[in-house]
Amino acid sequence: MDLGLTDKVAIITGGSKGIGRFTALSLAQEGVDVAICARGPEALEETAQEIRSKTGRRVLAIKADMGVPDDIKSMVASTVTEFGGVDILINNAVTSIQARFMDLTDEDWKTHIDLKIMGYVSCSREVIPHMQRRGGGRIVNIGGIAARRVYERLFTNGVTNSAVANLAKNLSDQFAADNILVNCIHPGSTFTPRLEEGMARYARSANISYAEAIRRSVADIPIGRLVRPEEVADLAVYLVSNRADAIAGQSIAVDGNEPRGIYY
Repeated sequence: MDLGLTDKVAIITGGSKGIGRFTALSLAQEGVDVAICARGPEALEETAQEIRSKTGRRVLAIKADMGVPDDIKSMVASTVTEFGGVDILINNAVTSIQARFMDLTDEDWKTHIDLKIMGYVSCSREVIPHMQRRGGGRIVNIGGIAARRVYERLFTNGVTNSAVANLAKNLSDQFAADNILVNCIHPGSTFTPRLEEGMARYARSANISYAEAIRRSVADIPIGRLVRPEEVADLAVYLVSNRADAIAGQSIAVDGNEPRGIYY
């Protein structure tokens, strides 16, 4: 299936690990030149080398903090200078503050809001003029299933993930006429390095094995396992392709039917 992505240019934030890494690799395998951005330079360069060796595509590794507006401006400018423009933005930078509501400080809230909400806003604002000049583009916001269900220790995740879904809908409404289509993906419990670290902490605190921690975590997931990051990446690649030209302003979960609600 030809996805029409050859020689496109993509920016993937949070692109060194997990969902971002697999999305960048999958896009490059479809012929896309990618700029991957993250705060950790070692993992960033390791992923960049992996993508280059596996795909032969151009890869730009940019150390940047999506909670810092000047870093975002520099990231987009560097990508445009290196590759000539931007066709695709995958907003994926993530943080997670696991605490009960009364234990969350104002700084905790501000950190998550600045990175995930304002970071997505700023990245979108920077790339949209470049997309308009190229006759269109695609933006995918990676949210999370906390937008659709309650987690006792993920208050900030729920608020920020709900916000980036709303952002996708509003941006798509305003810019679809420019052929800039914006959608949101809500991954469920996904087997990323961040989740592995969380499972290890849970196992230690509950005095159980790592395997038992995983078993408990998938007990309420109907497919009986965690989501794989490449499964989220597959949907992201489809949404930015020419096969999804009529999909705009949607929030789609990749969650193994983890929350049992019905969403229209």
